[in-house]
Amino acid sequence: HFAQGSHPRFQPAVVAVASHMSGPGSNPYAANRHADVLNEEPTDEAAKVRLVEEIKNRAKGAFAQKDMPSAELLYGKAIKVLETMPGKADAALYSNRAMVRLNLNKVEEALQDANKCIEVDSKFVKAYHRKASALIRLNEWDDAIAAAEEGQKLEPGKNDFQELINKAQKDKDKDAEDKAKLKRDAQDVRVELHNASTARAPPQKKDKKEGEGDEEADNSMRGYKTRADGKKTSYFHTDISEEAKRLIEAQGFGKPKKLEAPMEEQAVRGGGSQWNQAGTYEEKGMTKWVADRLRAALVGVTLDLPGDAGGRIRSTAVESFSGDASVSISRGKRRRLMDLAFAVAFEGEVGSSSGRGRLHFSDVTAGEGDQPEVRAELSEDAPPALREVFGAFVRPAGQGLQPLLLARLAEVLAEFRQQ
Repeated sequence: HFAQGSHPRFQPAVVAVASHMSGPGSNPYAANRHADVLNEEPTDEAAKVRLVEEIKNRAKGAFAQKDMPSAELLYGKAIKVLETMPGKADAALYSNRAMVRLNLNKVEEALQDANKCIEVDSKFVKAYHRKASALIRLNEWDDAIAAAEEGQKLEPGKNDFQELINKAQKDKDKDAEDKAKLKRDAQDVRVELHNASTARAPPQKKDKKEGEGDEEADNSMRGYKTRADGKKTSYFHTDISEEAKRLIEAQGFGKPKKLEAPMEEQAVRGGGSQWNQAGTYEEKGMTKWVADRLRAALVGVTLDLPGDAGGRIRSTAVESFSGDASVSISRGKRRRLMDLAFAVAFEGEVGSSSGRGRLHFSDVTAGEGDQPEVRAELSEDAPPALREVFGAFVRPAGQGLQPLLLARLAEVLAEFRQQ
């Protein structure tokens, strides 16, 4: 086995990020310090075996240094080399790459690697742990429990599988409880709306007594009456005598008066509007408020790239905003509901090269501790080497642009929870 860089054919290339931005034909791994082994294409079997062993050592080192993007590339290269050698598939490589992809929040790809590992070696215990972990993140709790139980059969004394089973069951129960609560709340709202719509009974039409109201036979003037002077007026109009008018004027009634003291507002249950003193159902739409806050918080976030060549990645817009956000008050209790999706457009510059892309945020809710789903989309016209920079500083959830945007998003959600 060769330690990293110990074999003369595998010397790492330490190159500045922007020194390879010469065009579409650029080396896609040029900016990676493992470019020597990633670009190697041996032809004979002995050379392939040596290359795979070197790559394994480097991948372990990258994982230990938490350099997950490099570890993923290295394990992928080793898998690709072994695919050219029939019968040489290595289950551990798929299991290790699954673990790396879980760290990169590439959950579906991690699940594919775990399944491939089991296909290569059905008794590889760690693969079942990776598979169960991925399925829990995908909210596939029954499948996660089944995968953990399969691993538990292979290693009955391993507590890790029981912990996964307990977590999957707990998450499943919590999801069922949340759905039941939403259903109850919706039912409460329907009942309150029904009660409000039926609170006032329609007026009952009185039966006309015999011989009564003959003078009102003309239905065209229904609701009017004849005054003493013979003029028609509203049925509810009251004639005031001249003496009554003098008394009213002497008392000052009917004249506008200035209120000296401000009107005292009473506290409303649940913090609702003043008109809703009873604290019955009230809802306030917050979608526009949230959209404006997100644009103010997420646009203009800049990440300066490391290296002598410089460069930066900057968010430019919030696009494709959809979903709803609202604050409702029912029975004096305040509930904050949110289910949003949007995309943050970004652009990157390194040297003379530039490229664009978008980070898609979905399942954005107001619950504390809830994490949205994030997916990166790169523009097709981005140079290959710049795409690699985006892969290292945009795709990972633990480093680069994503954590900066997630921190700003968390501030907006915290402010929403105070509304």
